[in-house]
Amino acid sequence: MAATRTEQDTARIAPAEDTAAVVDTRHGVMDVLRIPDFRWMAFASIFMIFGFEARAAAQSWLSYELTGSQAWVGAVNGVPAFAVIALSLVGGLAADKFPKRDILLVVRAAIVVLSFITGYLIAADLITVWILLILALAQGSVVAFGMPANQSFVIEVVGRDRLMSATSLMQSTGMIGLIVGPGVAGVMIGFTGVSSVYFLVGVMGIVGLVLLALVKNRTVARGDSSKSAWQDIKDGLTFARTDPVIRVLMSLNLFAIFAGFIIPLIPVYAADVLDVGGRGFGFMMAAFGLGGAAGTLVLVVSGDRTRKGLLMVGSASLFGVAMIVFAFSRDYYLSLFLLGLMGVFGLAYVITISVLVQTHTPDEMRGRVMSLFGITMQLFAVGFLLGGVIAEATSNEIALIVGGSGMAIPPLIAYVISDEIRRVT
Repeated sequence: MAATRTEQDTARIAPAEDTAAVVDTRHGVMDVLRIPDFRWMAFASIFMIFGFEARAAAQSWLSYELTGSQAWVGAVNGVPAFAVIALSLVGGLAADKFPKRDILLVVRAAIVVLSFITGYLIAADLITVWILLILALAQGSVVAFGMPANQSFVIEVVGRDRLMSATSLMQSTGMIGLIVGPGVAGVMIGFTGVSSVYFLVGVMGIVGLVLLALVKNRTVARGDSSKSAWQDIKDGLTFARTDPVIRVLMSLNLFAIFAGFIIPLIPVYAADVLDVGGRGFGFMMAAFGLGGAAGTLVLVVSGDRTRKGLLMVGSASLFGVAMIVFAFSRDYYLSLFLLGLMGVFGLAYVITISVLVQTHTPDEMRGRVMSLFGITMQLFAVGFLLGGVIAEATSNEIALIVGGSGMAIPPLIAYVISDEIRRVT
């Protein structure tokens, strides 16, 4: 997401404007797996994403159980995004100033503590939707500091020419957690209660921490150390605004807000539309993860040969189409299939646009630029809130039509009118 000096030198990254010259499509899966630090990162990712997705599933179910409101499901899952947006630039600056591994260790340790606290409050019957919201905000604040480091760490370990394969492989290993996490959460909710999910998340987080501690890379690509923190942040904003490729990619990613409309409505469809209960909800979330695994597997195999601009636009548009069809599905198995398709297209989009942003950004500015990218990605979580509110005010179907259209149409328009999108490789 080079332990020795030789490995670090091998992974040294060329300036952004020379990207085309350094990309070597011969690098593939086995090439990146030979890097010890990358292997430990990939294993740690499984446990981290398992915890994140299991907690998200439990949180969605619990908030709906406490309130019976789509809007509250969206609020509990979406409001933490505002904390991430507010603090992410500081996290990006930290990622450019300190070893990214160290930042991630601190952040993930804090998430483990919050998981145990939440589990205890639920088990003691002290939890309310307001307390759940506060805890979610606390976790969002912590995640803000770790997100830029997490997003920009892989390229330091594997190098720019291996980034597509490495990022795809990281997502593929993470998909194990994305598939298993919601499914396990759903089964545990049905048999042992919601609190047990949070305790399991805490234990799995500890395992992930141990694996991450085995990563040795602690390099920092330092820029001008004489500048103030505010000037460093301002430089990152200026670069993102003036670089034509980064500007278009960031603008396009603003529409991620519409993709988030689906999340608060999955527990609603499971409980009230499809009537499949907590375990069925878990399998619906797991279907999304299984689709994501299939999509990332294709990207792992294809490596850097993929036409990334076209893949990014096509994936976003097809995600939106699948969301609209899901809105009117009343068959459980068709709904599972559609969620799987959304997993395929959603993860293909996220991986591709992330790789494009990283490969077009200089080393010393990557943390700050990725923090801005992370802010745009957090609009996905803001979409949780907006989708829940629209569904509560109108209907589930209207909310998903709005979200699907917002994802499907703008990327197609961008591809037609933007030379930068058509040119990116």
